[in-house]
Amino acid sequence: MELPRLMLITKDQRTFNMFYKQLFDYFEDTMEILSHEDEREIQSADLVLTSSSKLPVNQFIPNDKLLVARRAIDISRLEQLVTLPAGTRCLVVNNMLETALETIELLSNLGFDFQMYPYYPGMTEKLDTGIKVAIIPEGLEMVPEGMEQVMNIGVRPMDFSTLIEIAVRLKLNVDKANIYTARYIQEIIRLSRRFFHTMHHVNELNHQLDAILNTVHDGIVATDSSGKIIQINQSARKILGVKRPDEDIIGNLVEEIFPKFSAVQAASHQENLILSLDGVDLVVNKTPIEAAEQKRGEVIAFQDVTQIQKLEQDLRKELQGKGLSSKYTIEDIIGRSTKIRDTLHTLEKIAKTDRTVLILGENGTGKELFAHTIHHLSSRRNGPFLPVNFAGLPESLAESELFGYEDGAFTGAKKGGKPGLFEMAHNGTIFLDEIGDASPSLQALLLRVLQEKQVMRIGGRRVIPIHVRVIAATNRNLKEMVEQGKFRQDLYYRLFVLPLRVPSLRERKEDIPLLIEHFIREYCVTKVDVSDEVMERLVHYHWPGNIRELVSVVQYMTSVMEESRVYLVDLPEQFKEHPPTAIPPQEDYMEVLEKNGELQDYYVILSCLEQAKAKRESVGRGRIVHYSIEKDVPLTDQQVRSRMQTLGQLGLLYSGTRGQGSRITMDGLFALKQIEKKLGISIEI
Repeated sequence: MELPRLMLITKDQRTFNMFYKQLFDYFEDTMEILSHEDEREIQSADLVLTSSSKLPVNQFIPNDKLLVARRAIDISRLEQLVTLPAGTRCLVVNNMLETALETIELLSNLGFDFQMYPYYPGMTEKLDTGIKVAIIPEGLEMVPEGMEQVMNIGVRPMDFSTLIEIAVRLKLNVDKANIYTARYIQEIIRLSRRFFHTMHHVNELNHQLDAILNTVHDGIVATDSSGKIIQINQSARKILGVKRPDEDIIGNLVEEIFPKFSAVQAASHQENLILSLDGVDLVVNKTPIEAAEQKRGEVIAFQDVTQIQKLEQDLRKELQGKGLSSKYTIEDIIGRSTKIRDTLHTLEKIAKTDRTVLILGENGTGKELFAHTIHHLSSRRNGPFLPVNFAGLPESLAESELFGYEDGAFTGAKKGGKPGLFEMAHNGTIFLDEIGDASPSLQALLLRVLQEKQVMRIGGRRVIPIHVRVIAATNRNLKEMVEQGKFRQDLYYRLFVLPLRVPSLRERKEDIPLLIEHFIREYCVTKVDVSDEVMERLVHYHWPGNIRELVSVVQYMTSVMEESRVYLVDLPEQFKEHPPTAIPPQEDYMEVLEKNGELQDYYVILSCLEQAKAKRESVGRGRIVHYSIEKDVPLTDQQVRSRMQTLGQLGLLYSGTRGQGSRITMDGLFALKQIEKKLGISIEI
């Protein structure tokens, strides 16, 4: 049986290849496909398929044999067009005016809201130089010069109805129609899923952006390239007194909502512009949003001048209240534990030098107290001591406070200018607390001061040499921040010269009774007695807030106690939520005891304390020495002191102050049984 013959005539080879593939995929070997190279074959063809009604050959073909292909767009190539904003001006390029117009119509029908202009080779009309985006069907050679963005949507294929009409006119089977339909639907589903995931991701990013913008104290208004508002944060609403809902603001021009912002809109970039808006003086900064070297919009950020001045006044009052000299000495550091003694021993050596110190430790460990002590023990003790906390220092004020400013440097500047803290600390010490909270820009300025040993005031033209010792402190892991890119590596090594680690309260539990007694004397005018159960609970608490939390606990329990005695009921909530437990399994106290002495020595001491507990007594070292002799395990006073210190560090006993003796704890009783079990019957006491 002779196969029907179809001649395929197209404007270019790319279109021919696309049509040929479609015909072969759908009809396979049920027809013979001829090319238009031999025009004599037209007469023998049963059907002539052309890509456009404007092809010259069409006029020589009988109407009953001619079929002009209806064209579609490959939907798998449309994803990139979704990224173009509505209203984008773009050229739609094709090899003929007719095909370019067809493409524009198809894109419009698909819902793309662009300003589209046809373009084709040989076009005589003058090209609008303002158009920088081109949409093309593969033919890069057809794109005019000057296009900054080219969107390739591929050669337009025949639509499905054309394939069906070919089958009808050539009397071929159309069984594959359902397969083609299924493929088309599958492609739509695939694209829909990708669009869904993309939109879901965009929504998440928008929520994150909203959260970030609403934590900023600066007012922020963002616009698109046409000047329409796309974002306004809560601080902007508060500063400007805006009560209108978002739907009345978003999408409107800035000058329509905030007419006085037109002064800001006049320039593409503004810094520290002073603007009065409805009686509120603002410091305004405007920055363009750029992507792919194109302006996509602008961000207008502003602050209330009155609020800035208030923050500056509060900061100055705080600094003035602290004075210009150290308030604490080494006598103010309470503790006798090995940890604190070793730390103070290192501190005394560090204080004798003039090098930079970095104090490390958790929140509430008293890092500022150690900084005061270093200054007091140094050769600079007669010079000024100025502390500054970066955690509470607004970035907008940080530079002026640290480095000072000249007369007229900015609105609200003090007449005659003002020296910065580095200048004021000349020949003394500056304490940079919470250095890990310093912003990247401030880190760069601090590095320069540490390297050059000189400062320049804001608005100044001369450098001022300074001779200042720097002590910094942080509760953060600066090395980890360096690895994460959050802290400058060069500044880290400038600071990490003489590191001093302040131990947490968990590491010096034997100091807790001393500290409690100290703070009771400080906050109470009468003598206060702390019950054994309370002291034991306090000693074994994990103290996440360290000394600062201990001070709060002492203040609380001495406020609610009755008859100058503290009982368990007088402890705050955290002690009721987390009752004491046996020795934590992660602390291998048995290994520690064996490393620091004989187990039998510790057994003797704990046994003596256990007997005393039964009689509700406290025991001194002398009594333990006599007890050890009676039990044929003689210990010297120095041995007892050393062993008891180890037991205290493990929380197995706690010692009172001023000769009040020592008591075994609940953990100590548990440890005593464990030691007895390990020793077996080798020792009988």
